[in-house]
Amino acid sequence: MIYIRILGYLIHYVPTGRGLKTVVEEISSCADDSALLTVGQMYYDHYIRAFRANRARIPTPSNHASRPSFDTITDMIDDTLVEAPQSHADAKKNALIRDGFRCVVTGKYDMHSVKKIRELEEMVRSDLSLRTNPTECAHIFAESTNSSIESGSAKRDYAATMWGVMRRFGHENLPEDLNGSKVHRLENVMTLVLGFHVDFDQLKVWFVATEETNKYKLEATEAYILRGYPEYVTFTTPDQVKLPVPSPIYLAIHAACAKIAHLSGAAECIDKFYQDMEDSTTLNPNGASAGTLEHAIFELQASGYEVAV
Repeated sequence: MIYIRILGYLIHYVPTGRGLKTVVEEISSCADDSALLTVGQMYYDHYIRAFRANRARIPTPSNHASRPSFDTITDMIDDTLVEAPQSHADAKKNALIRDGFRCVVTGKYDMHSVKKIRELEEMVRSDLSLRTNPTECAHIFAESTNSSIESGSAKRDYAATMWGVMRRFGHENLPEDLNGSKVHRLENVMTLVLGFHVDFDQLKVWFVATEETNKYKLEATEAYILRGYPEYVTFTTPDQVKLPVPSPIYLAIHAACAKIAHLSGAAECIDKFYQDMEDSTTLNPNGASAGTLEHAIFELQASGYEVAV
């Protein structure tokens, strides 16, 4: 039933008119229930799972002994800004610069940046209202999607199908825009504190665009998740050309996915698979573990492993 509910909620929340037209046509063309389930499973596997994957957060290396200190914020920016980010570490540096060395949601200053930039440290010390926290670089589209893809690999097939879904929604340029290291482009990343980053990756929170440019309303699967967070978030940048804000298109695709995953029950189902994988050490001989095994194999294939089944 989850696959059917996914199709139903796609009709309500698919982020583009072309996507709606495609979904309706795909549903109408199904000759029987089996075909309908196949279409629903395709969106479950290559849309919802693509965003709800068990992403491993990649911390920026923090060898404090070798990291330089800076007198001013300008000195730090001049030394670390990367024109074309090639890695997670580059993306985090650029996102921090654009986001003012703060979490875009909570406004808390990145703890490591405060320790490294004397001007920033003095500002935080002198203003008792300012808070610090470790932050992370959050990707809207997972950075693993296009990385380390070998020709003919299972991961290549997975990525191709996932990008095929994006093309169904009318986003023809997304595969090229986020190809390889381009997944680290500023439009696809933002600075978040750990807790919010986890909830964002797990589709428990999302950003809903308002009529005001770059202003978003925070929504969540449960109201209590947003306690302590602001109702609205506005993305800002000191230079829209060199340091663009997160893409409203990417955020809309993520938000639609989060709503569909939550309302259809798909997110809960995926969470249960992850929990079963953590709790289980052996497979049940009577076949009760078949779903967990299928999920584990899918995860391995999406990560680039060749799995014989």
